[in-house]
Amino acid sequence: MTASRSVRRVGWIALTIYAVAMALVEAACVVSLKQLYFADGWAPPFHAIPEAGQRLEQWREVATLVMIAAVSFLGRPPLRLVVARGLWVFGLWDLFYYVFLRLWTGFPAHWGDMDIVFLVPKPWIAPVWSACVVSMVCAVSAQVLSRRKEG
Repeated sequence: MTASRSVRRVGWIALTIYAVAMALVEAACVVSLKQLYFADGWAPPFHAIPEAGQRLEQWREVATLVMIAAVSFLGRPPLRLVVARGLWVFGLWDLFYYVFLRLWTGFPAHWGDMDIVFLVPKPWIAPVWSACVVSMVCAVSAQVLSRRKEG
C-alpha cells in the first residue's frame, strides 16, 4: 500500500469515527428531548413540539449539517471528494443514530415504525426504513464517488 493510499484510508477511518460519535451525541440529545416533549411515549400521531423547542432543534440540525460540511472540506480536497465525504458522514451518522436509539430505548422496534426524521424546514414524519434507505444510498454513493477517477 502506498503512503498516499494509507493516508486516504486513515482519513476515511477518521470520518467514520466522527460520524459514529456524532450519532451517539445526536441519539443522547434526542432521548432526552423525547422524554421531555413526549413523556407519554414516542408514537404517532406526534403532537407539536413547543415553538421555542422546535426552533432550537431546527438550529441543532442545521449545526449538524454544518459540522458535516466542515469536516468534508478539511484538507481542501476536490469537490467530488468533499461530496463523497459529506455523504459518507451523513449516511453513517443517521444509521448509527438509529442503532444507538434502539440500544438505549428499544426504538425503533420495527423498520416500519414512524419517526420524526428531520425538522428542517418543518417536521418530516416517515417510517424508519425510509431514513435508513436514504442513509445507505448516501454511504454507497460516497464510496462510488471516492473511487471514481478524475475525468
